[in-house]
This record gives sequence, structure tokens and C-alpha cells, in this order.
Amino acid sequence: MYVQIYLLFILSLGIGGVVTYLANLNTLKRNEEAILKQTAFFAQQSLMELMNGDLRRLENVVREFHFKIIRKIPPNAQVLLENQNTFGTMQIFKVQQNYGFHLEYLGMNLVAFRDFGIELANNGGLNIWIFLDFLVLLLTFSMILALLHPLKVLQSGLEAFGQGNYKIHIPVPKEPQQAKLAESFNTMCARISKLMLAREFVLRNIGHELKTPISKAKLALELMPKNPQKDLVSKCIYNLDNLTSQILTFEKIQEGKDLLFLEDFDVETLFIKTFEKLFIEEENLEIVLDENFKIHGDLQFLSIALKNLIDNAFKYKSGRKIVLRAYVSHGECRIAVKNYGEALQQEIAFYLEPFSRDKAHELISGYGLGLGIIKGVLELHHFRLEYSYEKGVHCFVMVFNRECKKGN
Repeated sequence: MYVQIYLLFILSLGIGGVVTYLANLNTLKRNEEAILKQTAFFAQQSLMELMNGDLRRLENVVREFHFKIIRKIPPNAQVLLENQNTFGTMQIFKVQQNYGFHLEYLGMNLVAFRDFGIELANNGGLNIWIFLDFLVLLLTFSMILALLHPLKVLQSGLEAFGQGNYKIHIPVPKEPQQAKLAESFNTMCARISKLMLAREFVLRNIGHELKTPISKAKLALELMPKNPQKDLVSKCIYNLDNLTSQILTFEKIQEGKDLLFLEDFDVETLFIKTFEKLFIEEENLEIVLDENFKIHGDLQFLSIALKNLIDNAFKYKSGRKIVLRAYVSHGECRIAVKNYGEALQQEIAFYLEPFSRDKAHELISGYGLGLGIIKGVLELHHFRLEYSYEKGVHCFVMVFNRECKKGN
């Protein structure tokens, strides 16, 4: 918006400048014509006096009309008008802003000129009105900027808010409506900030507080004698432990890039690290390593992201193996995870949000955090996630840095 206003102001100045130039040019032309007529008329009257023979009286009259008598026409003079007859000669000439005449009659000569600079510059006060117009335009532009400044501050606040700064507070302007808008924004930020702090407190404390009893439950389960309910209890503890881990991981991702430990490693190393976390039998997974390229990132977080991608493929596959492929395409390093399955009911963006699941998948274990964690991890690395669905095959692709380097 500010760019358009600046452009409009510059355009207005430009148009005003052109109009001023053309108006002054037209005024100067009219003034020159008037001065030429005036000088020619005075020269004709002077020629008649010269014919009467009273040269001294003529010189006095010429001086009374502010003309200066000189000996001859300056060499750089421009002759504008010349009139010759049997009685005498009359020439009208111009030197810069000086207009003059040369009279000759029966051997008598008179050359005189006058400075018409003031008359040439006279435009009837047009420049004053144009200056006032420019002044009004400048004041209007300044007032518009002053009125829009609070909106610019609000825009900056919204951008900071969108980047996660929920504690931002913008100044309240004097204008009533803008003041109300700023107060509403500050109130919203304060409330959301409190909600976010409460959310972080709950998630962190619940996650950490659950870890201890879960660990004790695992130990107690190992010491428990075999009975029909042991497998069910083991499954419940595993699900609870998995949910707690995912919540803590998701919360860490929200904290930002400072958590990353960046290093160079091969994609094969990432696969090995990921397989340590998986509980999937080998016959359900087909690994294709077209290129063992280098990755610059956090091995721990990227292995969590890849594990979640493979876990999702295993949960929602309908027969056949899951394909895990590392390859290079168009200079970009990629890892693809493919599985057969039914088409998604929503757009992929829906599933990238935390705790988002289809109703048709309610019977499948999970909490809707997996893709959210994958998205967060890749965004922290400035990598990206691509998705496609063709001929019954889901394909999720982790796209890494463009400058792809070969591994060992």
C-alpha cells in the first residue's frame, strides 16, 4: 500500500512539473511576442522623431523609456525584424533577455536596447499558485502517511505475530478507530500468549511427568507373570509411551532451529538410524538405494521424521511392500516412501496439522501427530515434503538440499 502511495505522489509531482514547465514556456512565448511588438512600436515612433532631425530630444526620450544607447549592434545579437525603405532603416534585435532597435536615417544612427528580464519572467503569479498547489500536495501526502502509519505498525505486529512472537505489543494511536483496532490486537495477543504458555506448560509437564510412571509400568510388566491380560497391558503402555514421545518431540520442534545439531552424514546412515527405531519386519519393506548422497542436517530429528513416514505407510497400506527409495532427481537429493492404499478423503494440508485424522481411520492406532512432526522437522532444516497419489499408490518425498553431494 505504501509503495502505491509513493508512486502516486511521485507521479503527481512529475505531472505537476511537466504542467509547470509547459505553462511557463507558453507564458514566456506570449511575453516575448508582447515585448517584440512593444519594441517595434517604440522604434517606429523613434524613427519618426529621427526624421524630424532632433536627435538630442530623441535620445532623451529613449532614456526616459529605460533604453540604453550604444554605438552599434552587439555581434552576438539576433535580428528579429528588419524594415528598409527609401527614407531609412529599422532593425529590431535581441541579445539574451535584452531587446533593442537600430535606426538609420540620412547618415544619422541610433542604437539602443533595454533589459526586459522582469517582463519576460512575469507570469501573472502562476508560479506562486503552482507552488501552493505543490505545498498542498505535500501536506496531503504527509497527512496520508501519518494516518496510515499506525496501520503499518499493525502490519509489522501481525507479521511478528505470524512468526510466533505472541507477546508483541503495539503502541495505541490517538485516532479513535485505529486506537480501538490496536487495543483489540494487543488484547488478542495477550490472550493467545497466555493460552500458548498454558499449552506449553501442560504439554511439557504432562510429557515429563508421564515418563516416570510409564518407565515403572514397563519394569513392573517385565516382572509380571504371564497371564492373558499381559499383552493388552503391554500394548496400552506402548501406545501411551509412543504418544508421550510424540508430544515431547512435537513440542521441541515448535521451539525452533536452535535445537538442531547439524552435521554431514550419508543417507545410508540415516536409514540405519531410522531402522533402529522401527518395529517393522523386513519382508514388509523394500529398500532401494540408487544414490548414497550426503545430507547436512540433524540426524536424530531427520530419523524421527523418516520413521514417522514409514510408520504411516505401514499403518495405512493395503497389501504389498512399503518401498523406501533414495535417489537424485533434477539435482535434488530425495527420499521417497511409497505404499498402496485408498485415496485420502481430505487435501494433504489437512493431515499436516497436529491431531488431524480421517473418521475412517479411527480404528487404526495413532494420534495424528506423525505428519505434523515430519513437516516441522523438514521446515526447521529448510527442506520440504512432497506428496502425490497415482494408481492407488501414496508417495511421500523428503526433498533435501539442491547441491547434492555423493556419499562414500
